[in-house]
Amino acid sequence: MPYNLLLLPLLGGFLFIHLTHYFRFAAQRIDGYRLLFQSAIAGVGLSIAGRFAEMLVASTPLGAPLGRYWALFSPFPYSATSAISLLLGPVCALVVNLFIDKEKAKDKEIKAHGNLFLTLLHQAAEEQRLISLTLDSRKWYVGWVAESPNLYPQEQYFKLLPFISGYRDKDSLETRQTVYYETVLADNSLDHSEFVVTLPLKDVKIAGFFNDEVYDEYFAAPPDDPSAPTMLVN
Repeated sequence: MPYNLLLLPLLGGFLFIHLTHYFRFAAQRIDGYRLLFQSAIAGVGLSIAGRFAEMLVASTPLGAPLGRYWALFSPFPYSATSAISLLLGPVCALVVNLFIDKEKAKDKEIKAHGNLFLTLLHQAAEEQRLISLTLDSRKWYVGWVAESPNLYPQEQYFKLLPFISGYRDKDSLETRQTVYYETVLADNSLDHSEFVVTLPLKDVKIAGFFNDEVYDEYFAAPPDDPSAPTMLVN
């Protein structure tokens, strides 16, 4: 097979990895050289499958006329195998995606290789659970994860729909609520996406699940505490 024809199986392998949900999320963690290596491995498999497909078609009554027409178009040895392997890349990806959808693939990859914070964000988004976040500026948020990050190393932000926001006291580090969003979020005439905030991953210092009932009973400032700020509605 001419060396330039090897580019088609390599491209087919890349398309297979890029279009298959399961492999695409795994590929987000690797560098360019490893991605090229994985594309080459996939391309070898597609070339073998393409060769078998060509032999199968050649054994049918349509094999001879199709072979003659293809020879007029591309008179190179094994060029049909190379072209079929390119086509098999996206076709095989679509078949695999029928069994493992995007959310399932992302869930499996994050659970297998995500760090603790990424796993927390993904679980909170998946289960629609409240989380509590403290930034290095002592800004404090409680809310729902509107969009969790992927596994790209360059991914630096995530989105949060706030339920409560405030700050931590500089001396005691106790939480002080300044804005309470429950009334606003209960108003269906408003576009809740307008309240979504984008936060940098690197600025989060403390994160965990949040139970508002437990917080109100055990951790919130008592009502008669003069230092407790008045609840505001954004």
